[in-house]
Amino acid sequence: MTKPMPQAPPEGDHVDHVLQEWRRLGSKRDLSPVAVVARLGRAASLLDRGLNENFAPFGLNRNGWDVLASLRRAGSPYRRTPTELYRSLMRTSGAMTHLLDSLEQAGLVERTPDPNDRRGTLVGLSRKGRTLVDRIGSSHLATEERLLAALTQSEREQLAGLLRKLLISLEEQPTEPPTQERTGGSRRASSQRRYKTAAAVPRRRVR
Repeated sequence: MTKPMPQAPPEGDHVDHVLQEWRRLGSKRDLSPVAVVARLGRAASLLDRGLNENFAPFGLNRNGWDVLASLRRAGSPYRRTPTELYRSLMRTSGAMTHLLDSLEQAGLVERTPDPNDRRGTLVGLSRKGRTLVDRIGSSHLATEERLLAALTQSEREQLAGLLRKLLISLEEQPTEPPTQERTGGSRRASSQRRYKTAAAVPRRRVR
């Protein structure tokens, strides 16, 4: 039986195709930022897909894992405030609340009053949640290893160094996690606020 011929490696990735399309249209702009930013975004999406395939049998996704792992890293008694979680994980407060509700319903986290803030709460890892994190840990690392299999150890270290440099620069910028309005989710509310502001200004009588 004849063995199938090995497939030739692709000439480029999806972003190469995108750049070629722009150049074909005669674009004279510097497209080097696109070559980096588009690849980072596309790689992040594909990495998330691969990680979620591993988390799915455990009833989790990447977002849920990030919360549980963050609590586990905090050490005993495995607690953080909701604010610490949504800032460190770069989620909106509303999205974090919804995520914590789901994890609490699954019995993976517990909310308790914050002894240092009468109006605050703490989010803690339940015994079930801690057991699940420890159970998933090995397969999670194995999945990450598989997803990075195309890179040598030296290439991984080089890439990690470049990404570290980029993140330090981005994290130094004074930005907050995106709110619903910034992402365009509450244009109506913004419009209503402008209308109320305009309505509050007395109009001059026409003479």
